[in-house]
Formats: sequence, structure tokens, C-alpha cells
Amino acid sequence: MPRLLYINEKFGHDATIVLDSGDACWISVGKKGVLVRSHKHSFLGGLLGGLFGPKLYQEQNVYQALSVAQALSATFRPVPQIRCKDAMLRAFCTAVWHCSSPARVKAVLNDPSLLAA
Repeated sequence: MPRLLYINEKFGHDATIVLDSGDACWISVGKKGVLVRSHKHSFLGGLLGGLFGPKLYQEQNVYQALSVAQALSATFRPVPQIRCKDAMLRAFCTAVWHCSSPARVKAVLNDPSLLAA
């Protein structure tokens, strides 16, 4: 079962979720878009993973990211552990939570059918 490492809504809007594979996904939502990166769950990976880990999803158009977030909200059932006030951060966290590996996260978030919704 995935594990929520942290959610930060005070100094930016980001979260880290440790997947079943042991990898961690860092999700950042802001005025300039959405960025999801993967890194190994370790002390050094936690410090540098958000900066240098492979990008699983990046959208700089906020309106496009919002439409993807709405499609994700409709696709995945809510998770009680994720208590974000920010609807966009909650949608991306929920989608990542339902994935077992970074490859699956990348496939789900970059699914063209989400753009058509």
C-alpha cells in the first residue's frame, strides 16, 4: 500500500508519496503548472529527487493541467489519507496513490484520453 510522506500547502503546494515499488513521487502544483518527479526513497534521494529525479509529468499550461486534474478526479476514487484543500493537488496525489510504480504514474498522467475529457 502506498504511503503519504508529506503534504505541504503552506509554503507552496507539493506532496511526496512513496509507491508500492519503494520509489517516491514528488508532486508540485503552482501558478506555473504541475510537475511530477520520481526518486528513490532515501535521505539523499529525498533531498535531490525533487530537483534531479526523472520527470514523469510536466504541464506548464495551468488550464490544461486543470482539465487533466478534473479528468483524474472523475477517474480515481478518493483516498481518505489525502486531505488536501487544493483540488488540483488532491487530484494528482490521488492518481499517483493508485499507481504502483513510476512507470505507471507516467502512463496514467500522460494518457491522451485525459486531454479529451
